[in-house]
Amino acid sequence: MTLTEAAFWTKRFGVIALAMLGIFGIVVIILTSSSKKNILPQYISANFACTEEKEAFLTNKLSIPSLKLANGNNMYFELQTDSGKIDALPDIINIYKFENPIQSLSSQADAKILANKFGFTAEKIVRNGTESYSWTDGNRTLVVLSKNLNFTLKTNPTYIKKIAATGTTPSEQEAKSIAVNFLRSIGFSTNDYSNGTPTTTLINVNPDGSYSEASSLSEAELVRVDFNRNKSMITIPSNIVGASTMVDSFKKTLGEPSTESTIINDERIDIYTFNTAVTFLNTNRSNISVYVGVAANKNEKYLSSIYQMDYTYWPIQETACGTYELINPSIAIERIQAGEGSLVYLNDTKGDTVVDYTPRSVKKFTILYVNLTYFESSTEQQYLQPVYVISGEVIFNNDTKGEFDFYYPAIDYDNVQNKIVQPAPQVVEKKGLL
Repeated sequence: MTLTEAAFWTKRFGVIALAMLGIFGIVVIILTSSSKKNILPQYISANFACTEEKEAFLTNKLSIPSLKLANGNNMYFELQTDSGKIDALPDIINIYKFENPIQSLSSQADAKILANKFGFTAEKIVRNGTESYSWTDGNRTLVVLSKNLNFTLKTNPTYIKKIAATGTTPSEQEAKSIAVNFLRSIGFSTNDYSNGTPTTTLINVNPDGSYSEASSLSEAELVRVDFNRNKSMITIPSNIVGASTMVDSFKKTLGEPSTESTIINDERIDIYTFNTAVTFLNTNRSNISVYVGVAANKNEKYLSSIYQMDYTYWPIQETACGTYELINPSIAIERIQAGEGSLVYLNDTKGDTVVDYTPRSVKKFTILYVNLTYFESSTEQQYLQPVYVISGEVIFNNDTKGEFDFYYPAIDYDNVQNKIVQPAPQVVEKKGLL
């Protein structure tokens, strides 16, 4: 072959290669475009639909209290997740509106009904201004908020210790059952709580009436049962075009969805939800805690085993009011390093999780986990919003080790927009997509 012929064929193969590369690029673009078309519009681009105007939403930015550190801290952070990086999390997720109650004309009557279920004489009511109602029966006190019927029940610690000495503290599983059944008896039942797994903590009642964590059931006088809830970050109905593609795509980063079936227009539709936990200000407790101990009356099945209840329930709308963009979790970590995050837990490894927090001095924070959850305060909020939970190991200034949790609001508040009306997703005409 001559040099001229070689040059000719080199140019020819180059043209062919460029053509093939172009075709490949076009195919990739088509496939990518097809994939994007198969995603629900609100998860491609947030619709900011909880309010018409962005200013109305931005007045509800999360403000989370932070535990204080002692003097002499070195806010040094190191990332050591299993993968060596932050795992993929959603860019856009659902936001929900709370259905906060307003003062009802029947609040006093409703509070009396609740008091009666706790064994108090309803007519022995004490009105604490317009804020709450209370009852006492010697060893117990019940306080019910008039606006929303949230309540606390407390029992004299000396009485708790006296009854605890007469029997055996229920097992953790028994305590869960007692707590669940009593809550049902007073009318509490919601799906987002029933899907959450209750957790337990063993409690000692100290001579001064304070609580501390017991090391074993045999030493515990109470078992605290905390009720946890979860909520859907992403919701996909099976009658939407491309539903199976969307579900498979989200599985790769969010794991397996929960599935429920419903009937819409005489057609059975599967609803795929990718859930996350709702977390609270105290990461070891929830807003609904029930303290269970030895039954004071052996003939009474549930109530006489319950010595304390902290009940703060905020009803959340079933369907998301809109979708919002999130900041990158790496930005959340940077802002926490700059001192902008909320420290919500700091304790020795296997330390007492019940006693009140004492400020500590920290030498180093090692980040092991970055999770995305929703945050529910103990005070009234307008919207259920997400937070990044930055967790890991801490080295204190005395070189002992512990554990920590930081919260940082996950919504990208700087880029919230007015409500965007998006096209309705295309619905499959025939039945049985997935």
